[in-house]
Amino acid sequence: MSVEVAVQAVTLVLAVLAIIWHQQRTSEKLRDDFTRANNRLRDDFTQANNRLRDDFTQANNRLRDEVVANGQRLARIEGFLGVGMPTEVAEQAAGTATLQTDG
Repeated sequence: MSVEVAVQAVTLVLAVLAIIWHQQRTSEKLRDDFTRANNRLRDDFTQANNRLRDDFTQANNRLRDEVVANGQRLARIEGFLGVGMPTEVAEQAAGTATLQTDG
């Protein structure tokens, strides 16, 4: 085998190895970029989910407070009108005197 053929074979092997090395490096860079972007997306999603959960909890608590307040108002109105009470007690309720008709 001549020296020129050996040099060409070695050059070809080195070129193939260089292409493989470059491809591997490019793949690793893409993988790292993808991993960083995925981690950022996961963090953003977690933060948004936590904010949404907090907002939902606050809205639920406000709604619960309003329901309790409405229940108390309704109980006062029912008490004033004597609604939902035994007849003997309802006749003594403050608002029932104005609701009685001349019979």
